[in-house]
Amino acid sequence: MIGLYLKIYRWWMRWPQKIRFLLVGGYNTVFSYLLFASLLWLFNGQYEQLVLALSFAISSINSFWTQKIYVFGSKAPAWPEFVKCLGTWGISYGLNAALLWGFVDGIGIDAYIAQIIILVILTIFSWIMLKHFAFRNKIEKTL
Repeated sequence: MIGLYLKIYRWWMRWPQKIRFLLVGGYNTVFSYLLFASLLWLFNGQYEQLVLALSFAISSINSFWTQKIYVFGSKAPAWPEFVKCLGTWGISYGLNAALLWGFVDGIGIDAYIAQIIILVILTIFSWIMLKHFAFRNKIEKTL
């Protein structure tokens, strides 16, 4: 079973990094949104900011490991990269919270729709920050 996994992993890592990011990011976006929507449903459509914080905490851990392993193939120690990812995601979270507030309370857009729009916007920001900051390897730093 491990042999099959390694064969698939090697095949996967031959794909261009941007394609891997879009596919893994797509998975992470769907995971994050479904978690947000499920928690919002559990809270009867209320407490959007609390739901956002809970879904952010859970989806950040999922996203870190999938990005580290399946996009960037990083072999570096996890803790320093995780801290840098949290910094990146902290900025994303702040932007997300502000936009969610603006869309829901300011404009009156439904929270479910607003979060879809926001996730699309933040995908580009995430790619730039993860590639050039959180998972930047030492060889790239010297170039």
